[in-house]
Amino acid sequence: MNVYSLNDRILGCLIGAGAGDAMGAATESRTTEQILQYFGHKVTDFEVTPMDTFAKGNQPGQATDDFSSAYFITRHIIDHDGEITSEVVKEALIDWSEHPIFFDRFAGPTTRMAIRRYKGEEIPESDAIQLLPRQATNGAAMKIAPIGLFNPGNVDQAIYDAAVVTMVTHDNYLAISGGSAVAAAVAEAVTPDADVYSIIQAGIYGAKEGARIGREIGRDVAGPSVVKRIEMAVDIGLGKGTQEEKMVEIAERIGMGLHVAEAIPSAFGFFAAGSGNPMDAIIGAVNAGYDTDTVATMAGAMAGALSGSVAFPEHFLPTMEKINGFEIRKTADDVERIAGIRQKRGEQNVR
Repeated sequence: MNVYSLNDRILGCLIGAGAGDAMGAATESRTTEQILQYFGHKVTDFEVTPMDTFAKGNQPGQATDDFSSAYFITRHIIDHDGEITSEVVKEALIDWSEHPIFFDRFAGPTTRMAIRRYKGEEIPESDAIQLLPRQATNGAAMKIAPIGLFNPGNVDQAIYDAAVVTMVTHDNYLAISGGSAVAAAVAEAVTPDADVYSIIQAGIYGAKEGARIGREIGRDVAGPSVVKRIEMAVDIGLGKGTQEEKMVEIAERIGMGLHVAEAIPSAFGFFAAGSGNPMDAIIGAVNAGYDTDTVATMAGAMAGALSGSVAFPEHFLPTMEKINGFEIRKTADDVERIAGIRQKRGEQNVR
């Protein structure tokens, strides 16, 4: 049995998120059948991306908007000594948007519009824009896992911070519910006594609290309950059947689309189906079709936070660091240090 290490759990979360993104980039927008037809097998490692996808031209192991935006937000929070505020997040997203390789091909419309405003561009407001259901997308939750890492064991603070981060680009209660679910699950996953069930319960609690907070600070928006969808997805993941059968069931009943009530619940479903094993969770999400990179990013982050870096092939970390120019191992060290500072700061505030 491996000795518990917070640093290794943090590193595992970052590797899992990055690997899920890079592997899913090669299968995004295809169906399961089309994935098998194109590659000739299930995708279980980094692959060269097809030329008819968003990630065309990506090298194996290269990130898209999912992990790259999370990485930039993480680095900016570190640079600000653990401050998680809307201003820090805006600064990070503007910085991220200046890197075309990650932003230009991948960033979603809701995030793009928010960043344009933060750069000072005048964008006319309209009722049509404000009421578009597409604002309740997975664009905030895809980059939220590191917020849980800055709050190890402090689920409620992770939920609060997730709401702050989500509001910057997706200011509605469903998006906050989804983002809070992932952040809460990760905050629980890096604790010594965490297991699959405690992480799922933390995620459901996060979704409920996120929805409550979201109704107070965010906009109302049409769409299914993230909480109820997570419960449905987890029932499939923990139920009977093979990994392949569960993959199909999650994709067909819960969905792998952009809406927050599809992508986030499905990520929990694959986490449950893989019993917390990050490679099983990622491979399930990557081969389920549609928005594979985003779902695999979240599933990989949660499972990686539980299992640590040892659960991944040895070439994953050096490949992702080299291809993307990311300092993932150093970032894990920095996150652990900042999490300790934030914990002490919180204790002092209580006193």
